[in-house]
Formats: sequence, structure tokens, C-alpha cells
Amino acid sequence: MLLRRARKRDHGGASPPQRHTVRKERMSLSSQMVREKVRRYWDWRAESFRADIAATPDRDAWLAVYANATERLFPETPEPLRVLDVGTGTGFVAIAFAELGHEVVAVEPAPAMREIAAKEFADAGVRVDLRDGYAFPLPDLGAGFDLVTCRNVLWTLTDPVAALREWRGVLRPGGAVLLSDGMWNTWRQEARLLRTGWRSRADAPVGWRFLAAYLRLRRGLPYYRGIDYTRADRLLREAGYQSPLRLDHLMDRGFYEPETIDAHCLAAAWAPR
Repeated sequence: MLLRRARKRDHGGASPPQRHTVRKERMSLSSQMVREKVRRYWDWRAESFRADIAATPDRDAWLAVYANATERLFPETPEPLRVLDVGTGTGFVAIAFAELGHEVVAVEPAPAMREIAAKEFADAGVRVDLRDGYAFPLPDLGAGFDLVTCRNVLWTLTDPVAALREWRGVLRPGGAVLLSDGMWNTWRQEARLLRTGWRSRADAPVGWRFLAAYLRLRRGLPYYRGIDYTRADRLLREAGYQSPLRLDHLMDRGFYEPETIDAHCLAAAWAPR
């Protein structure tokens, strides 16, 4: 009886770590599958997304937003910044920072998006170091960046907090992260898509494909509905950033097409010194 109890104790002590390891491996595999499906969707969506970006109202106003934001974040850093743009897509944000005179590295996993981004960089006459890779985990980029930025990327990630922590790792001490995002997939937004015939900003009929793709993935994306400032603030604090800063006032609601989002946010925070 005592021997059986001892064996039971030994078996019980070993099982939980084993179960935890298996569960962790399964979760990791699931995240990889979701991430790959997201990449494939945006690979398919690249050309219509390019048209949507071209239809972005008042592009010069976005330049002013990023210029004002960097002035707030780095008031005593007059020299060009080293900027990492994660999930660059067709390169909209990377071009903006390059045109502002900064040294930019851009990361994008979808080949069709990278192909368009390279053309956009050439057409704009800017130099951007374009890399193949995911926003999380990042490719090997080294460290020493002043700023990590992303636009409408966090909501597409399976673990935004882990991503933000990794981005913090490539920042220099006192560097910053700048996030732009919105509440994209609320019930009201989905109703609008139905009402408008599932058309994108550039009037392309891709809305139903977008919704169908992300409805299948929503369980793997904790922020499928989107990210407002309250959520951004919480994510930044959980990831170990300091003094989250709300910069929504720099953005006009008209920066996105009418009646597409229920909230938008521009948030920033600093890495520990």
C-alpha cells in the first residue's frame, strides 16, 4: 500500500509539468497556424489594400501626425531616429518616417505586400531597409532602435503583449513605441459592411472576404474586434513600458474613411532606461 502511494505521488509530481509542456506546444502550434493564415489573407489582399491606401484622405496630415508624435517622444533628439516599422504592409508608415528624414527598417511577412512596398519606396524616392519577417516574432534585426511603430497591426496578432515585449527588446534604453489602431470589427462595423455591399475604401468588393477570413480566426486573435486607447494603455503597461501617452488628439477622425470605425487611437510609451 505504501509503495503504491509512493508511486502515485511520484507520477503525480511528474505529470503537471509534462501536461503544461504539451499544452504550451499546442498553443504555440495554434498561434503559428493563425499567424500563417493572417499572412496568406494579406498576401491575397495586397493589391486592393494598395488601392485603399491610395484613397487615404489627406496623406500630408499623417506626416504631420508622425512629426508631432516624434517631437513629443524625443524633444531633445534632433538627429534622425532609427525607426522600425513592423507589419509595414505597402509601406505607408515607413515612407512617412523616411520622408521626415529618419533611418527606417520595415518588416513585412506577405510577399505580395513586400513587392508593392518596394515599388512604393522607389516611387517615393526614399531609402527603406525592407525585411522579410513577422511583427512577432521579429527577424534578427539587432538592437538600438529609437522607435518601433506599427499601424493597424496589433489587433491581428495572437499575443500582442508578447509582441510588445519583443519590440521593447530591440529598442535602446529610453526608446519608444508608437501605436496606431482602431475598433475595426465591432457589430456596427459589420452591419455597415452589409449595408454598403461589402466594399472597401477604394470601392472594391472585398469586404465579405475580409469578414469571412477573420471570423474563422477570431478565437485565435484576442483583439479581433480592435484596439482603442484603453486597451492600448493596458497592453503597453503589461508589456513593461513606462508612462503611456495618449496622442489621439493629433489625429482627425477623417483620417479614416467615414463610418468605418467606432474608435481610433494613437498611443505611445517609453522603454525603461
